[in-house]
Amino acid sequence: GCGAVAAQAVATEAQALRHRSWSCVIVPDDQRRPHVLLFVADDVGWAGIGAHRKGRNPAEVQGKAETQTPNLDALIQEGVLLERHYASSKSGPSRCSLLSGRLPSRFPPLPDGLSTTQLFWNPQDNVSGFYGIPRNMTGIGSKLKQAGYATHYLGKWDAGMATPEHTPLGRGFDSFLGHLQSVADYWSRDHAQEKWLLDVCFNKFQDFSLYNATYRGGVGPTMAAELGCNVPVRNKSYTMVGCDKDDPDECLPESCYEEAMLLEYALKLIEDHDPSTPLFLTFASQLVHTPLETRKSALEMEDRVQEAFAKTGVDRKFAWTSRRKRISADLRYCDFIVGRLVEALKSRHIYDDTLIVFISDNGGAVHLRAAGNNYPLRGGKFAEWEGGIRTNAFISGGFVPPRIRGSSFDGVIHISDWYATLSSLAGVSHFDEAAAKANEELSLKGLPLLGPVDGRPQMQNILSGSNGRPDTLHLSKETLLKWPYKLITGKQEYSLWTGPVFPNCSSKRPSFAYVDVLGHKLRIDHNETRYWHDAMVVDCGRGCLFNVDVDPGEHSDLASHAEYAALLASLQEELQVLNSEASKADQGAPTIRACLQGMWNGGFIGPFVDVEGFYTSVHVPDSQELEHFKQ
Repeated sequence: GCGAVAAQAVATEAQALRHRSWSCVIVPDDQRRPHVLLFVADDVGWAGIGAHRKGRNPAEVQGKAETQTPNLDALIQEGVLLERHYASSKSGPSRCSLLSGRLPSRFPPLPDGLSTTQLFWNPQDNVSGFYGIPRNMTGIGSKLKQAGYATHYLGKWDAGMATPEHTPLGRGFDSFLGHLQSVADYWSRDHAQEKWLLDVCFNKFQDFSLYNATYRGGVGPTMAAELGCNVPVRNKSYTMVGCDKDDPDECLPESCYEEAMLLEYALKLIEDHDPSTPLFLTFASQLVHTPLETRKSALEMEDRVQEAFAKTGVDRKFAWTSRRKRISADLRYCDFIVGRLVEALKSRHIYDDTLIVFISDNGGAVHLRAAGNNYPLRGGKFAEWEGGIRTNAFISGGFVPPRIRGSSFDGVIHISDWYATLSSLAGVSHFDEAAAKANEELSLKGLPLLGPVDGRPQMQNILSGSNGRPDTLHLSKETLLKWPYKLITGKQEYSLWTGPVFPNCSSKRPSFAYVDVLGHKLRIDHNETRYWHDAMVVDCGRGCLFNVDVDPGEHSDLASHAEYAALLASLQEELQVLNSEASKADQGAPTIRACLQGMWNGGFIGPFVDVEGFYTSVHVPDSQELEHFKQ
């Protein structure tokens, strides 16, 4: 039972993790702890899976035809569709919540929502003076490792990287392959294509590393070849399909696409895994985040699918746009990856004991450059409308009880709840003893304290159909949900309702509103009138109020209705109190120290504070590399 599991875990992990708080697993004693495949998609909009596509008119039929996710749809039919899964409107806070079990308010506030803050540092605060999860919080990888799981993390991290403790290894994962920052080019694995983003290192470094017990450093040519990419990709600028911009006939093999390399590694992990040990595999795909890069074969597949669609006799209401075509191809490849992982689990005969959790980190980005679609919800990524924070999610796999397969669950779930849910299934407490201990010293130093775990175990609620979050949920400094009412405050960008097919040839806005330069958020257009128009800004002021149960599209603002005045005032006051309790930690400023460390790492970004003994080798840049960094 629970005691036996705890005793075994204490014997093997106590010195390393210093966790001694346990709770009993909700799974029956004769049931093995499940293997867990956690798949985190990136910016997949509400309309980005077939299960959320209808066919009530020609436009919806076309939208459904352009959203081919057969593997995801099959898993949903064999699992439970989670219809009220909430996250942050931005990637970083969502991932920090997922991995630490805290609400976004528990983390150092993002300066203006920047994407380059991974390279910030505040030397005066060695716990919270960095981007991401504060240093002494326990990660979900550590929790499941404590329970005897083999733990692996692949893909996008975006939860802090300044110190080794911030990395996946520091959060309890046995191995990590992927990129640490919020975005990376799918081919060159750097920031070269992201013209809206310029970090303190001038985007000079690659962000693709392997960390495990024997190696901690960048993925060089030899290692890349083992992952399927047998040609060098350094110091090159590539087109959206991986061809040399200076020589378009010279293209990388499709096996050099980062997602293909991650899949190759994941399949090898599953193949080599000992089924007697529970497996926790997190695959955090960057699909379908910008840049919307894909493979030539994927675009050719899209053409064939659309040719077949044309033969159905249904009129095409909207012509292809290049970005919609690319995001459709990326969605299809995301679906393909999930399908291959499921096949691998079945081939090892562990699928029947596996819980699959699929989530998107936020809603789709609906500015034209990103081409996301959250139809019929309002808005998208970077805004607090349902389209930005109500995300795709489901559970599936053989571990899901047959009696609830093929159903949907309407109870409120927050992305932080997976920390407590998976801990419970593994037989460990979700209480963070390390953070509680750190608070003793932080209090003496007058530094910000670490908040407790906010996540709640949700599996029993899913099994029983109960709403485990009927009380107030502090979604962000601008928004709270007290089911079924939702309060949104402040200026919200991208405040549109997309159609079933978006963007199309008539779509002229919204445009992307900002660039992120050297740690400063700069608005692209300083003309206030044009900004409000082009970014489709709506100012909720002290509050827009919606009943998102009966009005999920947020069409009817109740704030001006007299009968809701008392509720509005109550929610406004509650939000003010919750915001006053939020973390006030200072992340500091961009530091050149990150760039110097990147040079010594051979051109790969990585931890840059307290790194003694972390990297397995130190690379001395040659004259050619130094010249590249100077350019």
